[in-house]
Amino acid sequence: MKNFAAGLNNFWVGLFTGIMLPLIIVAGLLYATVDKFTGLIEDAAIAPLISRSEQTFDKVDNLLLTLDNKVDDANLKDVALLAPLKNAQLFPELQALASGVTNLKQTVADIDKQTLLANLQEKLQASLATKFPEEQAKELAQNLINIAQVLASQPSNNTMQAVQ
Repeated sequence: MKNFAAGLNNFWVGLFTGIMLPLIIVAGLLYATVDKFTGLIEDAAIAPLISRSEQTFDKVDNLLLTLDNKVDDANLKDVALLAPLKNAQLFPELQALASGVTNLKQTVADIDKQTLLANLQEKLQASLATKFPEEQAKELAQNLINIAQVLASQPSNNTMQAVQ
């Protein structure tokens, strides 16, 4: 009977050790791995990068949703209006627009802003006139100036981070 009790005891100890030891090892490895990853993510050098990437993904997501809605709501006339832009090389104009927006954000006086906008519109209109008919060039230049005004009126990211 003693041998039977000893054998039964060995069975339960073996069963418990055989099941629990691998579970404890796996749980310990998972804890160590998750702890290292969370420590890496909470690191001060990487946290701003993750924050900016989340903001970028949100902006891209909003842009894709907006474009999807615009395409769904578009009619054939709208698509025909965008056809000349498909083959146009507008990179120099967009660079001029970006530098104009930067200058507008740095300018304080309203008179200086109006002068900058007028100069930018003339420059864009002259550049677009080589690629589009005169009337379309005027409309595109005016639309780009409107975009520049909206972008210049928005607070920059640095001021937004200072507010937060």
